Amino acid sequence: MSNKKEEINTLEVKNVYMKYKKKDKHFALNDVNFKIEKGDFHAFIGENGAGKSTAIKIISGLNNDYQGDVFINGLNIRDNINARTGFLYIPDKNFFPSYLNVVDYLFNITSLTRNDHEKIKLEIDELLKKFEIEEVAQKNPNKLSSGQAKKVLLIQAILTKVNFLILDEPTVFLDVSTRMSLYKELLRMNKENNTTIFISSHILDEIKNYINSVTFIKKGQIKWSGKIEGKDLIKKYKDIILGEKNE
Repeated sequence: MSNKKEEINTLEVKNVYMKYKKKDKHFALNDVNFKIEKGDFHAFIGENGAGKSTAIKIISGLNNDYQGDVFINGLNIRDNINARTGFLYIPDKNFFPSYLNVVDYLFNITSLTRNDHEKIKLEIDELLKKFEIEEVAQKNPNKLSSGQAKKVLLIQAILTKVNFLILDEPTVFLDVSTRMSLYKELLRMNKENNTTIFISSHILDEIKNYINSVTFIKKGQIKWSGKIEGKDLIKKYKDIILGEKNE
């Protein structure tokens, strides 16, 4: 008999259905099933309106009007308040408290899970310099550019030591250098800290350089999910989503 402990998936979505309105004939999500292993850099791929953002909002707890089950680290998000421990969702649009500057926001949010306050302050200063946004330290984060705001949220993820990070179209409106910086940091978190990354993106030629698994969704249904080498992503997308068969 094997004594090997079975690895619990970071995320498992099982038989999830959802309609925007009860009277709708069609499901926005129709029997959605997929899972992500611990430490994956996972891409969630589909055309506009495929159901990506809807699924992400359910996983993140922003939409509870669905049927089925979602498990994070083996815990059902419906009935376990600890399911999202170590979890952070970075949406495509960022919203911060209006009464805090960047440093105060990062300190307060990190202090919810850590009590080494002096070390937190030092780390905030170091990370603001590392991400080259030390000049925004005293600014309201709602006044920042999209790229700066994304960097603040990545700093939050590092400070709070998240083990599961979801990003919905994180590179929208970002310039090339900022996108490269963001992906570089995500890859570092994934490799050094074994942080599971779950990211939706339309820029396949860019994301293929980082992922090791993917889920394709089309018209609310999962078409394929599993491990993949990044170099095969675009061909797989054409085969499954676009229906093209390349020799």
